[in-house]
Amino acid sequence: MPFRKYASIPNDPNFREALLLWARKLVRSEMVAKRVARRTIDVLCDDPSLLDGRDINEAIFKLLRRHAFDENELSPEQSLRGDGLVRPRERADVVK
Repeated sequence: MPFRKYASIPNDPNFREALLLWARKLVRSEMVAKRVARRTIDVLCDDPSLLDGRDINEAIFKLLRRHAFDENELSPEQSLRGDGLVRPRERADVVK
């Protein structure tokens, strides 16, 4: 969904929903997806100059991906494996 520059973007429910849809694809839970979308909107409100570049869509999704990456990195129960999928860590003290 291409976005247009206008002052009320952060209050636009369609914008918020679009961010949430993309965030859901990047993180594992609804709660984290909402937090990623909210952080993205908050940063855009705090620094609207981020949207001054040539491609507003690229700027928005770059920010959204960065926040999703931060959330995945900060989650202690998740780790990255060779296949690129995020899965819960295996406990070393569990005997198989």
